[in-house]
Amino acid sequence: MEYEHQLSNLIYDYLLNRFRFGYYQYGDSLPTVDVFCRLFNVSAHPIWTALRRLRADGYIDMKNGRISKVIYKQTEQERRDVVIDYFSQRWTSYLDIYRNSKWFYVPFMIEGFRRMDEKDISYITQLVERADADDVILLYSFTMQKVRNSLLMNLYWETSLFLGYPFAKSGFRPYGYDPELGRQQLRHLVQLVKEGSWDNVRSILLHHQKSVMDRLIVNMEPLIRRIPDQEQISFVWRIYNGHPQVCYDLSYRLLHEMYMGEYRNKEFLPSYEKMAERFGVSVSTARRSISMLNRIGAAESINGKGTRILSTGECSSPDFTSPVIHRNLSYLVQSLELLIHTCEEVSYHFFEHLLPEEREELISRFEENRCFGRGRLSINTYLYYISRYSRIQVVRQIYGTVYGLFLWGYPLRISRGEESAMVQRGVDFTASMIQFMKENKTEQCVAAVKTYIQEEQPYGIHYLEQHGIAEEELRNSAPIRLLIAGE
Repeated sequence: MEYEHQLSNLIYDYLLNRFRFGYYQYGDSLPTVDVFCRLFNVSAHPIWTALRRLRADGYIDMKNGRISKVIYKQTEQERRDVVIDYFSQRWTSYLDIYRNSKWFYVPFMIEGFRRMDEKDISYITQLVERADADDVILLYSFTMQKVRNSLLMNLYWETSLFLGYPFAKSGFRPYGYDPELGRQQLRHLVQLVKEGSWDNVRSILLHHQKSVMDRLIVNMEPLIRRIPDQEQISFVWRIYNGHPQVCYDLSYRLLHEMYMGEYRNKEFLPSYEKMAERFGVSVSTARRSISMLNRIGAAESINGKGTRILSTGECSSPDFTSPVIHRNLSYLVQSLELLIHTCEEVSYHFFEHLLPEEREELISRFEENRCFGRGRLSINTYLYYISRYSRIQVVRQIYGTVYGLFLWGYPLRISRGEESAMVQRGVDFTASMIQFMKENKTEQCVAAVKTYIQEEQPYGIHYLEQHGIAEEELRNSAPIRLLIAGE
């Protein structure tokens, strides 16, 4: 039920903006529910929930349980103002995402192309021959789905929604997309995919993204209203959406405080009331978040005493029967894959732009981990500092989310009675990062991070398989996503 509620919220957001951007206009008939089910890859229930909200808000007319017409009216000037306002409110983050999304999507596009068979190539060839703006979105979506990482698809959905991609067919088209030019570039791309010329595929993808971005800036820059930075809408990666997102966010913040922050040297967490006051949430949200920590094995609620923080040597076994545990294990495994494909570019930029005092602070935290035998926390430390000190907002947001997922997985690592090889790997990683950072050896730092993550992923998958959770099950535990299949 919770999952379907989250889906209906995202479907509502998607369709709402299609109305406001003029994709669907007054008098249009909407696609059938069956078509929407295929488009979103969901059952009918969340579709109906979203449609009923749209009817209540005055966007559509539904009679006898059937969709009839769009009743939302806009003048062309009103639609133009909506688009300009939308971009103006997001312009800083907009440029941030555009300039750096290549770090997150191009590697997965190439991996997706590598996994295509002849039928897949035939399908993307059809998309290329049409090559409208929506077809390019379909191409990206279809290609990255081949990697079978639903966390990645969730991220792609969220950034696409933020950038306005699903609304590209509006009457006022700020993208300035040239279908003929796009068709030429993408034909060349498909030919290179057939040849397996992956370096050239990467170059074409980067060139195509840049050309789209350049045209957008040329078209929109003169129209953008200047809004102060503090009033700009920043990109937020919502894995869970709605109230569940608040609970998960709080559980991550509590794990951070338990392992790296204010609570790390304490035996008990504060009361529900005090946590609710400190973090600005309801008492019921605090209770639900603590319940999650109990199930993951990071804490133990004791009647009459409170919630005891379980130390790294006594974390209890997670409740592997819990859907919450399964869901977050899925995200953890997939976040490792996300890091493997993105950490090089992100890490290079991070290290090259660290201020001296920030570098010293990070080294100090690594040394603290080594001193207190917390080498397995060092990868978490590294991710946290990227989420804190990266000069790029979208990187801070994405890696901050991944950091939270890693915190969720830490009790799992501890509870399994770690093998000496994994403990030693954490020790070695910590020592290497201290040495390389002190010597300003950026390439070695980046290599150490990627190697550690590459070694962690298969080990984690093997551990979960030993507890009856197959990799296929983890990949099927999909977060909120939009699998665009065409209309």
